[in-house]
Amino acid sequence: MKWSFRAIAAAVGVFALALQYWLVANQPSGPDLITWTINFFSFFTILTNTLAACAMLLPLIVPNTAAGRFFVRPSVRTAIAGYIIIVGAVYFLILRHTWDPNGWNLVADQLLHYLTPTLFVIDWLCFEPKGQAPWRHIGWSLVFPITYMVWTLVHGELANWYPYPFVDVTKLGYPAVMKNIGGFLGVVAGVAIALVILDRTLGSLQRRDATSA
Repeated sequence: MKWSFRAIAAAVGVFALALQYWLVANQPSGPDLITWTINFFSFFTILTNTLAACAMLLPLIVPNTAAGRFFVRPSVRTAIAGYIIIVGAVYFLILRHTWDPNGWNLVADQLLHYLTPTLFVIDWLCFEPKGQAPWRHIGWSLVFPITYMVWTLVHGELANWYPYPFVDVTKLGYPAVMKNIGGFLGVVAGVAIALVILDRTLGSLQRRDATSA
């Protein structure tokens, strides 16, 4: 059941990313291939969906490689679960009102922001061993978003392009953007804390049930 579910989730994730890339590549006008490819992978949504797809796919097809073993770690999957929850929540609460997709754009939008996050959270809840996320996971879970934000600011300064309105230095200025980034990292930390607490709680319940059985 677990591996069948992950195969389906991996297929959905890879298709969603490929579809979104194809849609961007076939826009009637825009930057050159290298530029829009860099921009494409500068969205937190795209990077997080890529991590989620790798976490579903690589343990299936290359389980004995370093990548396969990395993405099967409960701590890694817990971190990705936190990121993908934020992707869905931030999009639903803030970003979905900023555009009105239709056709294949709507399909890609729904897959990347709703279906993939839902599938990954279900996988984390149902198939991941619980009680294995240490408190230090909270600090480690901040490495990826901090690195992402550094990249966003550096790339934005060089290219004069920002993936999201809340990090657009040209419109908001650095003080406001740094405040927004601090708030974002606070949300990441808060979600990580919640997942560690939930993981440890579910682990305790599972051990108690195993003892009483």
